[in-house]
Order: sequence, then structure tokens, then C-alpha cells
Amino acid sequence: MRWSILSLPGLLGLFLLSGSAASAPGASHAAIGAQAAPPGTGLVLADTSACAKPRLAALPRLKESHARYHIQRRYIDLDGSGTCVLMEFWVERLSGSDSPGMRTLGHRFLRATGKKWVAFETALQLFPYLLRAPGGGQAYLVVAPDYDMDSISAGGVQPEVYARGGWQTGEPGWVDRYVLLPAGRERGHILRALAGQLAQRTAPEKQTHGERKRIRALLFAAAEADKTGAAAPLP
Repeated sequence: MRWSILSLPGLLGLFLLSGSAASAPGASHAAIGAQAAPPGTGLVLADTSACAKPRLAALPRLKESHARYHIQRRYIDLDGSGTCVLMEFWVERLSGSDSPGMRTLGHRFLRATGKKWVAFETALQLFPYLLRAPGGGQAYLVVAPDYDMDSISAGGVQPEVYARGGWQTGEPGWVDRYVLLPAGRERGHILRALAGQLAQRTAPEKQTHGERKRIRALLFAAAEADKTGAAAPLP
């Protein structure tokens, strides 16, 4: 087994508003915006798709069906190398069941190796957000629930923060893995910073219900991280 380390550097539930704020949409939006104000970490939201696509023929898209739907595809700079990997997520009905409890997330991850696309695995449960320190400093990949994609499967994803790690490769026939490093004591600050960036990116009156729930989930997770001693300032 071989490791290729490209970079090795160094909220979930509902954010509850007061009864009066919850009953007035305008007040709710204002409360969310105030709670999600960037905490001065200096982290900014970056474009995960700012990378070069491999010079390979594009793979055919997966076909949607009753059992597999909401298929989404993105090219992402996962490892910070500047070369895209291909990531796809979709909602899958287990055994084709219409029961809400039988919905889960499916995925396909591929990267260019030589002259072909090769499957790999990583811990990301959904497409990540990229938060970066100014001047090309520390970068974090943050996963957050996506209620617009699906309220059960994608909406149940726990917010999590990772630093970039490295590729773990094995013998021929093994599936490569991109290993991510869990964030430590800075986790709460990073989650709150992302909530602030998302709250400011779209005007409150134009945010979807799912977007507002995502921001609340990030804030709740940040508060929980603070309770467990993860509130130290970023290095």
C-alpha cells in the first residue's frame, strides 16, 4: 500500500428561533443572518470547480429511473492539485421502495489515471464546500446537508469539516482512496464561517427553504462543537 501526500495541514439539527421570530418570516431571516455573521476567521468561500478537466472522453451520464434519481455530477478539485476529479451523487430507493425511510444516497467517484477513468473512494457524503484562508493558506472541505436534493437522505447528512490529506493507493485491482483529515479544535469556527458565507451569498428573500435549513444546521453543529471545546481560534 502506497501513500501520496499532496497536502497535510496542521452545525446537526435545527437552529431554534424565538417564538416571535419563528412566526415572522422577515424576522427569521434577520435572525439567521445575524447568527451566521462571519466570525472573523478570514476564511472565504472558494470555487471547488476551479480545476482542469482531464483530457479524457467524458463518461456517459447515469440514467435516471424510479430507483435512482436526482443524479448530480460535478468536476471538483478534491486534492488541491488543480486537476479535477469527477463526483456524482444521487438519491436511491432501496429495493425500489417508495417508503421515505428506504431512500439513501448513492455515489460514483472517478479520477484520471493514465489514459482512463478509475474509481476511488473518499469520506465525503455530498459535494463539499471549499473554505480557504486568504493568500493561498489553509483550505477546508466542508460537507453540509442538502434539503433541496432530498429531505431524507441528503438532508440527513451531518455537517463535517476536513482538511486535505493524501491518496492511498494499493495493488492493481484495489480501489484507491483519498484520505481526508478531520478538523480539530477549529471545527466550530469553520462551520460558522461557512454559514456566514452562505447567508451572505443569497439575499434572504431569495433563499430557498432548504438553504435556510442548511444554514441553521451549520450553526447548530458549530454551537455543539463549541460545547465540546472546539472553540479555539484558528492557527
